[in-house]
Amino acid sequence: MKISNTELNKMYDRVGLDKKTLHKALIQMGTKHLKTKQMRDNWSVNNPTKNYCYVVAEFVYYYLTQKKSIPYKLSGIPEDDGLHRFVKLDDGTIIDLAVEQFENYEDVDYERAKVCYFIQNKYLKNRPSKRTRILADLCGYGNLY
Repeated sequence: MKISNTELNKMYDRVGLDKKTLHKALIQMGTKHLKTKQMRDNWSVNNPTKNYCYVVAEFVYYYLTQKKSIPYKLSGIPEDDGLHRFVKLDDGTIIDLAVEQFENYEDVDYERAKVCYFIQNKYLKNRPSKRTRILADLCGYGNLY
């Protein structure tokens, strides 16, 4: 069973983002910004968060929580093509705006997740990735970085 709209909407409300805004932006990004052929093949307009969990989590971290959260990774979700990413706020609240991609929410066991910060290099030190900056711009957050 998918995550309930009530529970998902609480996460969106907590970070002050409209779900339709995120979905519209991800649909505009389409498959062009997904890393592998398998990810592109599994993505669809009907499931716009599919395989965009890294970008969405990084967007939440840098733009919506102003780094007052901790990023996590979670492996072993049967429907996932890799490592699922989300953030946890300082008070322990989980913000996972890409969790709706999974048909069975019971497979998402946040207790098994491990802290995992985002990829950094000498050009992106303490900055979001290019894909995340594109998402932020499409969501109306401009270029803060």
